[in-house]
Amino acid sequence: MNCKELSYMLADYFDGSMDPQLQEELDAHLALCEPCLVFTKTYQAVSDKARRLRRQIEYEIPLDVRDRLETFVRAAALKYPEKLDEYREQVQRERREMVAGLVKAAIACRLSPGTALLVKTHCSACPECKEYFDGLPKASDPGPGDPPDLIHSHMIRLLQSLPPGEEFFLA
Repeated sequence: MNCKELSYMLADYFDGSMDPQLQEELDAHLALCEPCLVFTKTYQAVSDKARRLRRQIEYEIPLDVRDRLETFVRAAALKYPEKLDEYREQVQRERREMVAGLVKAAIACRLSPGTALLVKTHCSACPECKEYFDGLPKASDPGPGDPPDLIHSHMIRLLQSLPPGEEFFLA
């Protein structure tokens, strides 16, 4: 495990969802790498502070402001339903394209190290995704088509967990 890989796995490390073998590797790396230990402590402190702030913000929004905002959003949705439909279709299209790109990169063995690690970690805990990724064709075979809905939703969550600006494939 290297320093960059460690940074991608801290959320799973702190919420307890990490594969035990990966957790041992991460612990071993932290025991030997002072900068990563400092980064990890900072990450945890910032995450804790952000969690507390989210709770405060959630309860500090006045009820009348929430009601007005909800009324405004509902009125806009009723006034422009075609825009809402266009937006939903655009989001679905972009997600399908992202998942297709992830699958193509996985088939071609062109996933970035961070994405490959995320996929590997997820597949160690999700038998459905493990079966899907293990069954992907080789680079010379035709593409597998769209993945099942469960796999698709898991891939979307994996892609959303990448840091902003991080590409999931190798250039």
